[in-house]
Amino acid sequence: MNYNNPDAYPEESEDEYETRKSQESQSATGIMFVLVEVFIFVLKMAAIFGVVLYAGFLVTQKLWGEETDKIKIWVFLLLFTYLIFSIIYFLKGIIIGLRTKKKKLWILPWVFCVILCCIVPALIVKSIVAGMFNLREQQSILSLGISWGAFILFSLYTYGIYQFKTATAPKILYWSYSWGFKFST
Repeated sequence: MNYNNPDAYPEESEDEYETRKSQESQSATGIMFVLVEVFIFVLKMAAIFGVVLYAGFLVTQKLWGEETDKIKIWVFLLLFTYLIFSIIYFLKGIIIGLRTKKKKLWILPWVFCVILCCIVPALIVKSIVAGMFNLREQQSILSLGISWGAFILFSLYTYGIYQFKTATAPKILYWSYSWGFKFST
């Protein structure tokens, strides 16, 4: 038994022990990075799509009331969320159609979509980041700078996802996008 390395195997040399420990350490680090990436991905998706999901939830509750069974709530939540996304991509089709016809009217649906899909979720992220600071520290320059920096970065990130000036749409929503494009041309 090696007294310097009590967890070494009986016939394991010092080099073999170091190699094994290095591999174990790298595996643990890799697992931690994967877990952190999954956590960050879930947070991003919740912030980006959470506003639309919450709007779908509010419409479902208004329509069916609070005493509805959970299956009905989930079904209509997904249905209304899909309809809200369909409206967003319909407006995106209008934006692209009006831009191809060189009409300045494309700015109106673009502003509406940017406010709904980029600014509102970024304001939620800004308030969450500001809430991480102590109540006394929330008015400090550091807190304001970090929270507004998070607002700007997140709004740019969400705009990069939606790409309102690019002629792209998810396959599941392409029908809505194409209707909006045909409507505007």
